[in-house]
Amino acid sequence: MTYFRKSTRIVDDLDAVTSSRATARTSRFGPCFLALLLTFLLTGGLITATYFVLDGPSAMRAATDLAMPLGFLWCLTFFFATLAILRRRWTLGIGLALGWVSLGLLGNDFVARQVMGPVEWPRDPSVLADKTPFRAVVSLGGSITINEDGTFELASDGQRVMLAAQLWHSGAAQSVICTGTASDAVTDPSVACRAMLESVGVPSSSIHEVKGHNTFEEMQSLKQFLLNPPEGFPKEGRIGLITSAFHMRRAMRLAEDRNLQLTALPCSFRVGKQGKFSPRSLIPDAGSAATIATACKERLAQIVGR
Repeated sequence: MTYFRKSTRIVDDLDAVTSSRATARTSRFGPCFLALLLTFLLTGGLITATYFVLDGPSAMRAATDLAMPLGFLWCLTFFFATLAILRRRWTLGIGLALGWVSLGLLGNDFVARQVMGPVEWPRDPSVLADKTPFRAVVSLGGSITINEDGTFELASDGQRVMLAAQLWHSGAAQSVICTGTASDAVTDPSVACRAMLESVGVPSSSIHEVKGHNTFEEMQSLKQFLLNPPEGFPKEGRIGLITSAFHMRRAMRLAEDRNLQLTALPCSFRVGKQGKFSPRSLIPDAGSAATIATACKERLAQIVGR
């Protein structure tokens, strides 16, 4: 009888241990499963909402954005923030949640538009409506890349060079001034700009160059150039300044500091015409993050006066 009671007690103890281990496993994996479920609901909800608001291809692009490094990191941060909160690790959970929100805001297309909008110089159609030819248009450097084989290609701000060529070919500009000096051994932006313009039919005699490692130096060089222009440089007419819309305010400010009277010809706008709202715009992406960084850089340049 005693032996039977001991055996029963041992079985009960084993059952208790097994039950406690099962409970521990459940308590360990339960929050993990719930956090994973909530993450899938977040990502799936954004993709589905994009499908119904826009269309199937847009939903596929939303899924692609979530698979990209920034989008994936955003989802991963949400998962770990949720998991930490479910496990009552409040400090870690709140910290990760704040990181998730910050990541979402700093790479958000909607936020990028709101930040960049006030920075960009507005387009003024009346500037080109005036049929008086520009004496010259200044194409600021930084719009051409150089491949490994030495060939030139238009970069993301290549519209600077394209607009200069368009104005010359249409008779709206009598000459083009290219600017820029390379800080390394790569070809100077002014030289690359000349080569690109010549490749689309702008004659070498109508192209001039000024140096400068940055916009501050370029405006100084432009001032000296206009004080002592080369022989054959047009003597009458306006001078237009071509640069990216986000960069125009800085360039015009530095020009005014040197008493240069330039007409703003902004291009390469980061904020285009706003279409229908898409849930996809809530997913952070590298392009939007770069736009926000560019806007912040221009604001910083304004603060320090460069």
